[in-house]
Amino acid sequence: MRILWTGALLVCAAAAQNTSKVYSTARRPHALALIGDRYHSPVYIRDGLAPALARENIPVTFIEEVGELNAENLKNFQLLIILRDGMNWPNGYNQPAVKWMTDAQQQAIWDFVHNGGGFLALHNSQGIYPPGGLYYKLFGGDYNGHPKPYVFTVRIEDKNHPVTAGVEDFEIFDEQHTVKYYLDREHLLLRSIARDNLASEAGWWRDMGKGRFAYLAPGHTPEALGHPMMQRLMRNALNWLLRQ
Repeated sequence: MRILWTGALLVCAAAAQNTSKVYSTARRPHALALIGDRYHSPVYIRDGLAPALARENIPVTFIEEVGELNAENLKNFQLLIILRDGMNWPNGYNQPAVKWMTDAQQQAIWDFVHNGGGFLALHNSQGIYPPGGLYYKLFGGDYNGHPKPYVFTVRIEDKNHPVTAGVEDFEIFDEQHTVKYYLDREHLLLRSIARDNLASEAGWWRDMGKGRFAYLAPGHTPEALGHPMMQRLMRNALNWLLRQ
């Protein structure tokens, strides 16, 4: 019993030491998070992202207005987070959607990352953006549809990367996005596998210029964003992207 108690004390002491590093300085990196679209409420996204950001002591500004994502505003941030698709519906939902991201916005994101920023892309941030542009060139993948939400497994493909540290395979109820994956096996972090064996790449990383990029596919449901393993993935990704 004494040995077990001593071990527990050591674990608690190590956790406290790691936590103190997060709160050791007021000079914290800041994040800009573009969230919410027709199919994804900004409320549950905000509530799902906030715990991971708060636990890593990363101040965040949430925006819904896509026009606020521009080169001038990005100068004030070290981290960009996007959880929304590339569609807007200016003429109503009974009319065709339009792709909102401009060439200037694609260039702004490209420059932000290449100049040292971190970009965490979540869930449908790979969906229906202008084809052939810098956004998809940076992303390393493209949208390939999804079935209706159900329970599937997220499998860790690279257990040695900092983004997956402490993360085990897990099941979630979510929308299983399938993707067109353009990178090599080295960059793959996660794979999603449905009970009918539908499988897809579900997370990856890459270095781009002086900055970093990471994509995590889960995020359609509050249950998925709030899952302990997803929270760990996001916290790890935040730190890796910011070189903490």
